[in-house]
Amino acid sequence: MAFNVSEDIVDALLDKLATDDGFRALFQKDPRAVLAQVGDKASADSSVKEGAWNCMAVGELASKEAIKATRDALRKQLVSAQAAQSPIALEASRG
Repeated sequence: MAFNVSEDIVDALLDKLATDDGFRALFQKDPRAVLAQVGDKASADSSVKEGAWNCMAVGELASKEAIKATRDALRKQLVSAQAAQSPIALEASRG
C-alpha cells in the first residue's frame, strides 16, 4: 500500500507525540483521527479507506522521551518513499 504524508504533517505528528499526553492517548486508539487532527486531508476524508493510519497501530506507544531522542530517524522513516514497506519505530520496545 502506498501512502504519502507531507513533511509538515510528519513534523506536527512527531512534535505532538513527544509532548502531548492527550494526543498520545488518541493516537493509540485512533491513528487516523490524530493524522486528521494535524491536517492530513486523506485521514479526514471518510471516503478514503486506506492510508498511513493503517500502518501506525501500536500496542504500547514509545515514551515521549524515546520519541524525542529518535525524532530525526523517525522523521526520515515517515517521509521516506518506502515508509509503507518499513516498520516505523513508534512502539515501545519490550524487554
